[in-house]
Amino acid sequence: MSNREPLNLPSPQAPGGARAAAGPPHPQPRRTIGRFQFFALGFGSIIGSGWLVVLGDWLQAAGPGGAMLAFLAGGLLMGLLAAIYAELSSRMPEAGGEFIFAYRIFGVRAGFFVGWFVALHLITVAAFEAIVLPWMLQVLFPQLRGPVLYSLLGQEITLDAVLLGVAGVVLITFLNYRDVRLAVRFQSVITYGFLAVAIVAMAVASAAGNPQNLRPLFESPAAAPWWIGAAWIFANTAFFLNGFQAIPQAIEESAPGISPRTIARVMIASVAVAVLFYCVTVLSASLATPWTELAGVPMATAAAVEHVLPNGLLARILLLAAAFSLLKTWNSVVLAAARVLMAQARTSLLPDRLGRLHPRHATPAAAVLFVGFFSLCGMFLGRGAVLPLVNMAAISLAFTFVLACLGALKLRRTETAPAPFRAPGGNAMLVVAGVMALCMSVIGLFEPFIRAGRVPLEWWLLAGWGVLGFLFLKHRERRSVGEDGK
Repeated sequence: MSNREPLNLPSPQAPGGARAAAGPPHPQPRRTIGRFQFFALGFGSIIGSGWLVVLGDWLQAAGPGGAMLAFLAGGLLMGLLAAIYAELSSRMPEAGGEFIFAYRIFGVRAGFFVGWFVALHLITVAAFEAIVLPWMLQVLFPQLRGPVLYSLLGQEITLDAVLLGVAGVVLITFLNYRDVRLAVRFQSVITYGFLAVAIVAMAVASAAGNPQNLRPLFESPAAAPWWIGAAWIFANTAFFLNGFQAIPQAIEESAPGISPRTIARVMIASVAVAVLFYCVTVLSASLATPWTELAGVPMATAAAVEHVLPNGLLARILLLAAAFSLLKTWNSVVLAAARVLMAQARTSLLPDRLGRLHPRHATPAAAVLFVGFFSLCGMFLGRGAVLPLVNMAAISLAFTFVLACLGALKLRRTETAPAPFRAPGGNAMLVVAGVMALCMSVIGLFEPFIRAGRVPLEWWLLAGWGVLGFLFLKHRERRSVGEDGK
């Protein structure tokens, strides 16, 4: 099997029961993404601002030892899931990721709803970044805070937040509309620049720290034992180590000579380096300041290093690095979202326009504009929507992990040709990964209900999106039946 050869599966039934017509070949995107740029896409998608914002919660839950142990355990699972995605991508090297997997293995309806909710996940993350970027800049530069325009979901939306959010949407949309080479170069510069700054900052903090600040290594200031907090952190690694899926979304744009095995290694490496990054963050912050003083503190990473250099210089550097870090995550999710929409349009499950490439830029221009528009709409919801957006993204994502495990199991039983890359551990590890992913998805689904004590906003939004998708699919099926009857 060649590096670019698609999996030889029967074509799924098109909407309305008719078999999808082959039609003329669609224009090909530019094949320009190399291994280091793929790593920037994967790692850049995983590491956003959580390392800065929620470190205090991790320490409060399990102490530094428990937090690092939880990330190591979560990294093992997410690394296995990355290997499973790599195996599926090596069999189906097409843009669309989870949508293509479900569409080709389980059929049209499963494929549609997987793609529908993956698109929701990616667009909500883009909207999240549009909300959080102004927030981070307001913390760094308090003088930016402008007049209040309106209040929504218990939070005020200020003029500066709107202007900064709109500017971010315009920048990221332009990069992805104009040229994939421009988008991935931007991604690489920000990702590797961020890594360099973060490594130097953590090294300085660790050198100025004291090992006594780590004691006690395993303890929780909260009422629950540390291992319960570690289990909570482990469950949340589905969110904090998510993002490697941006790599298979862009697999059609891989440079000549980049094999499926190379892409698989890059996907797994992006998860491994992200786990190392989170553990080093916990360790260096806890060395710089006694971790018991950081437990539960907002922006605990910056607070930990505030005294290391005069005038809080190191804390300001980390805050600025986090703001730039948001841009790389934002860029990668827009790139991935546009390709999910493009893949669905190619199979006639979304309007054809979303699947067309720009005649000059060779980008899915209409899909990029679609993502930009809806992320802009989400931005206007303000900070009060941050938690519901995160929960929606996590819920939409976790169930796709389960389907990926089931899909890999099914292909191993039905396909005679060996995959260019095979996830380690045999079928037993696929079952274990699927069960663990199912547990994560159930926790993600019911945690908002348990916390709120009522039907949460996330459930209403997910139900509305699901109903909208069902109505849209039925419309496409009726339209297909009508066209077949002509």
